[in-house]
Amino acid sequence: MNKALLPDVGRDLEQLYETFVVRARALGTEVYRVRGMSEARDLIGRLIKEMGAQKVALSESPLLSAADLGRAVAGCGAEVIKGNPREVAETADVGISSFEMAVAETGTLVQDATDINRRLVSMLPPVHLALVPTGCLVATLKEAINNLAARGQVPGYVAFVSGPSRTADIERVLTIGVHGPGRLAVIFIDEGGDIVV
Repeated sequence: MNKALLPDVGRDLEQLYETFVVRARALGTEVYRVRGMSEARDLIGRLIKEMGAQKVALSESPLLSAADLGRAVAGCGAEVIKGNPREVAETADVGISSFEMAVAETGTLVQDATDINRRLVSMLPPVHLALVPTGCLVATLKEAINNLAARGQVPGYVAFVSGPSRTADIERVLTIGVHGPGRLAVIFIDEGGDIVV
């Protein structure tokens, strides 16, 4: 997206964050919050190392570039794999992407996923790390849709992510990670939230 989130001066970001945490954790999402890019790099490096991941796929975005995640990945002994995004994402242990907004009432992430590469990185690896500027928290899904519409043009493909992939298609038994990542970790970044994701 090429336009920043419209500011709402009446938003209580701390309350929105707390609501998001409760809703997202109820869905099995891990939620972290860091002050800035340096802490984001450290946290991502630690998570990748704890998982024992060897291959990491990154989607391109200004937020991920500003966070310099290649350095974090290399520092924990893994590698950023490059090449055809369809092949790279499928072989990655971890996918990292950025999201435009987070909806507190449902614990949902909102992403302009018009670029198929952003979708692949967030859907194919078994673990997905999602970065969101804390300032991009909104209260409701309606507010998120209104923000998208106010930018002048709603993206051709909008992804809404609420927790790790889950399905009950097989004999109505809830199964995690069948149609997408079995683990989702959201990392809110306080400083640097003015970067257009």
